[in-house]
Amino acid sequence: MNVNSKDITEKLTFREKCAVISRLLKEIRLLAPSFIAVTVARQLCSVSVGYIGIYISTMVLNALQGGTAAEELIPRVMLWLLATLVLYLLIGRLSNESEVIKSHSWELLDARMAIKNMEMNYPDLDSPYVNKLYSRMEEDNRWGSGIYGGFDNLEKLCCQAFNAVFAVGMLIPILHQLLSGGNVLVYTFFGVLVLAVLCNALAERHFGKKVTEYMALWTDDRPEETNLMWYYAVYDGISMENRKDVKLYNAEDLLKEYTFVHGRDFLRHKDNLVAGTSGRREFIVNILNAGVRGICYLFLTLIAAGGGIAAGMLVRYVACFERLTNSVQNIFHDGQAFLLVARRQSTMFEFLDIRSSFHEGKLPVEKRSDNEYEVEFCDVSFRYPGREEYALRHFSLKLRIGERMAVVGKNGSGKTTMIKLLCRLYEPTEGVIYLNGVDIRKFDYCEYMRLFSVVFQKFSLFDYSIAENVAAGEQYDAGKVLDCLTRAGFGERLERLPEGVDTLIGKGFDERGILFSGGERQKIAIARALYKDSPFILLDEPTAALDPVAEYEVYSAFDEMVCGKTAVYISHRLSSCRFCNDIVVFDRGQVVQRGNHEELMADREGLYHKLYTAQAQYYEGGPVPACGQ
Repeated sequence: MNVNSKDITEKLTFREKCAVISRLLKEIRLLAPSFIAVTVARQLCSVSVGYIGIYISTMVLNALQGGTAAEELIPRVMLWLLATLVLYLLIGRLSNESEVIKSHSWELLDARMAIKNMEMNYPDLDSPYVNKLYSRMEEDNRWGSGIYGGFDNLEKLCCQAFNAVFAVGMLIPILHQLLSGGNVLVYTFFGVLVLAVLCNALAERHFGKKVTEYMALWTDDRPEETNLMWYYAVYDGISMENRKDVKLYNAEDLLKEYTFVHGRDFLRHKDNLVAGTSGRREFIVNILNAGVRGICYLFLTLIAAGGGIAAGMLVRYVACFERLTNSVQNIFHDGQAFLLVARRQSTMFEFLDIRSSFHEGKLPVEKRSDNEYEVEFCDVSFRYPGREEYALRHFSLKLRIGERMAVVGKNGSGKTTMIKLLCRLYEPTEGVIYLNGVDIRKFDYCEYMRLFSVVFQKFSLFDYSIAENVAAGEQYDAGKVLDCLTRAGFGERLERLPEGVDTLIGKGFDERGILFSGGERQKIAIARALYKDSPFILLDEPTAALDPVAEYEVYSAFDEMVCGKTAVYISHRLSSCRFCNDIVVFDRGQVVQRGNHEELMADREGLYHKLYTAQAQYYEGGPVPACGQ
């Protein structure tokens, strides 16, 4: 099993721990190459300031005890104070640089994730594996501060490591003096120190396990239902998307019930895992450290009383022992936290490491000025990733070049799936799709995609200008943009906009942006498909958000809009398909009928006749159910 794919609750071997930590460090270096160097320099300066204070105190006490006049000490003290001032200036500069680096790295990471999303092929993005990674990443980053916690923990570890090194360096003389004495009590003293370090390590390990249990509450694939409902009530139930329904249906009590009643036991368990364990850990660790310090102070005081060390050196050694015990404790604590951050971010690393499973062809698409392209589905079957049922089954169809094809059928019959396969958003599970007799998988993907302009029922517009949305780029032909918008039925609305095609869509970047209606947005999406000027234009419910008048206008101008192109039109409104001479009827992933309107209506037992008749009664004065029936 890949280390990254392990659940947060699983135990890692030492090698696996090193692997996840190494990957986190690699990612930090990638995002912020100078961060580690800046951190080392900054923490070295910070720790040095503290030990300069200890050194000055020792020097002054020893000098005064030896009878040195205060006037002689002033130049030396001033020199050290000047060094401290210089260090503080460096610390300020390095701290500022560190914050800039971290802030920039966060933006780079967001951009890197966005680019990865854009570069991934659609089948990979839609796979259950990637969807699960998305969910885990969302939970990982909701806990703590994501990968950014790694930056903070690394700074803390660096600081504590320097503290320990400086402390040991300044304690070497007294350690050598104690060990050279050969006293049994001395060895007992060092035994107590080792025992305290081990106890610190065990306490931190125990605490780390409890934190892991806490995190598992949010990542368990099958947590208790009430826990999930509590989580939803707290984080999603009060979102702007849900607030209208919450207010209209007085659902506040429902959400409060799960927030304050059903979630109470869950919260108590969660808090006991961390808060309770943390308190016990702090108590145990502090008792241990207090005992170690007491023993250190006792030994050093006895040595000083016997004349073994000067009073100034006693101050130095006491302060250094204090710093050493604190730094050892914090190294264990921050190291555990750094490991947890590394494990948390392993999901993101796994996502970034995904390799494309999509077949990339290299064959160029034939450039034809006459747009004589023919597409044929040959015995194609398809099922979506993670599903057992087939969306299309043994499906065969040839698109007649230059004609208008309407595709109709019940929901879930495979109409939109056919479009997605044709555009190579997915690849067939079985069978082959041909373009002019060549398997479409052999073509260069980007070149092949230029053949198609698509408007899905669920489309996206961006918070840029109308022109940039229509052209899908910063550079555009303003005349062509205007022509496409007019042909799509947006011309009248455009005339009322003071900034014309430069009007921003939405208010994401500017308050002057316009929040267009669903029908207006759909017309802009149709204009975008026209602007691309591809041989094939595919419209999946393009008028679903339009009112009947606007819908009629679009249909009336449809032939002109797609003049000279192959058009595939998907609709649930069968009356709107009568302008197409070729109507294909889908049912359960297969073509069950094909013909023009008159031919299909002649088959009174066929699905088309049943669907059309069921809809026609509401447009032709048929019986309409009364309210309450």
